[in-house]
Amino acid sequence: MMKGNTQIALLGTINRDTIHTPDGVTTESFGGLLYSILALAEIASPEAAIYPVCHVGSDMEGTVREILAPYPQVKFDGITFVSSKNPHCFLEYDKEGRKQETLRNDVPQITFEQIEPFLECDAICFNFITGIELALETAEQVRKSAKSLLLMDVHSLTLGMDENRRRFWRLPPDWQRWLGCVDVVQMNEQEGALLADESLDGEKPTSRFAEKVLSLGPSMLMLTRNERGSQTFYRNASGGLQEELYAPVPAGEPQDETGCGDTFLMGFTWAFLQSNNRDKACQFANRVAGINVCLRGIDGISQIGQFLKPEERELGFADD
Repeated sequence: MMKGNTQIALLGTINRDTIHTPDGVTTESFGGLLYSILALAEIASPEAAIYPVCHVGSDMEGTVREILAPYPQVKFDGITFVSSKNPHCFLEYDKEGRKQETLRNDVPQITFEQIEPFLECDAICFNFITGIELALETAEQVRKSAKSLLLMDVHSLTLGMDENRRRFWRLPPDWQRWLGCVDVVQMNEQEGALLADESLDGEKPTSRFAEKVLSLGPSMLMLTRNERGSQTFYRNASGGLQEELYAPVPAGEPQDETGCGDTFLMGFTWAFLQSNNRDKACQFANRVAGINVCLRGIDGISQIGQFLKPEERELGFADD
C-alpha cells in the first residue's frame, strides 16, 4: 500500500514554452515546473499533498489555475501571483538532441520565508528552470532548517544568459556549495561533464566526478544518459563508491525529450518516499521518464497515468 498523506514541496518556475523539435513540429505549451507538478500528481496517491513554491506572472494566473484544477493533490499555498509578466522560454532542438534556449521576462526570487511553511514536508525538490529561482544563501538556509529529504535537479544552474537573453553553458559560480545543500543530486551527462571539466564517457572520469559530488554532502548522485538510461552513485556499507546502472524503459517511439529530467526526479522522489528503496525508486524514475519522452508538451503529461500498469501505480514497495 502507498503511504498516505505524503507531502512534497517543489521549488522552481512555471513558464510558457515554445518548443521547436527537429521533425519540424512547433509546440506552444506551458512548462518548467509544471512538468514536475503534473507528473507527480499523475503518479501520486489521491491523499498526497503537492506544494509548488514559486512566483507566477499575472498574465498566466488563469492558465495555471485551469491546468492544475483537475488535481486536488496540488495545493496553492506556496504559489504567489505577481504583477510582472511570466517567464517565456523558447527551445530549439536539433537532430542530435542539443537545444538552444532563450528566456523572456522575470519574476522575483523565492525567499526563505516562502519556503519556511514547507520545511517539514517529506521532501523538498529544487528544480532550476531559470537557474535564478533563489539565492544560494536561501538554499543553504533550507539545508540547515529542513527535516525533509532534499533533492536537486541541477538543470539551468549550468546556464548563463547573454544580453539577448539567450542561454549559454557556463560553470555555475559556487556550484560545490549548491550541491552541498541537498541529499540527492540529479543531472544529465552534459551537465555533469561541465561540472567535472571533462567528458564522463569513461568509467574513471565518471567515478572521479561521483566521488567529488558525494564529498560535498549529498548521499546520492543520479546521472541521466538519454537512451542509455541512468547511473546512480552512493556510498556502500564499507564507505566505498557504489555504482548502479539502470536501463531505459521507453514506452514507445520517442517524440519530445522536454521534461524528461523533471519527470525522472518525480518518479524517483515518489517511489523512494513510499519504499525507502533506492533501487526500485531508480527503476521507477526511468519508467516515468520513458513514458514522458513519448509524449509532447505539457498536454502529454496528463497521459502518464494511462501508461502505468496497476501494479506500477500501486508500486508495491511500502511492504517490502
